[in-house]
Amino acid sequence: MKTLQLLSLSALLTLSIGCKKDPETPSIEQKEQGTLPRVDYDTVGKDTVVNTNEPEKPVWMGNYSGSLPCGDCKGILTKLTLNSDMTYTLSSQYIGKENTPTTYKGTYNLDGKNIITLDAEGDHLKFLVMTDDSMLKKLDKFGNEEKGGPEARYFLHKVI
Repeated sequence: MKTLQLLSLSALLTLSIGCKKDPETPSIEQKEQGTLPRVDYDTVGKDTVVNTNEPEKPVWMGNYSGSLPCGDCKGILTKLTLNSDMTYTLSSQYIGKENTPTTYKGTYNLDGKNIITLDAEGDHLKFLVMTDDSMLKKLDKFGNEEKGGPEARYFLHKVI
């Protein structure tokens, strides 16, 4: 009797393991309804799932670099990193004056007109996001275009 029970149990176990659905194979219902799970297979393993609740990072976030005008030097080598958690890192180095860059870290705000404003640590600098050209344009403290030099000198270009 015990042998029969053991055979039945092993057959049931084998059947349940054999009928287990493969997680990478979508069901017919999922295919028909268009509700396929998003799965990203990377080099780590084939069970890595992409978090679909996480919003995509805006295209304007990232690293920017350029030389901004300076009244008494050749320019200010400026590097700005905008992070998704609304923090930034700003590095400024006066060309021809000092050898070490000054680095500032803090938070920024983005208003409805695509203007980024750095906090007090970044001297409340303002930049216009130009998403079509992957650039930032430095603005004056009121959010207007700078007028102290050629317009092309006020752009920071996205570094890829």
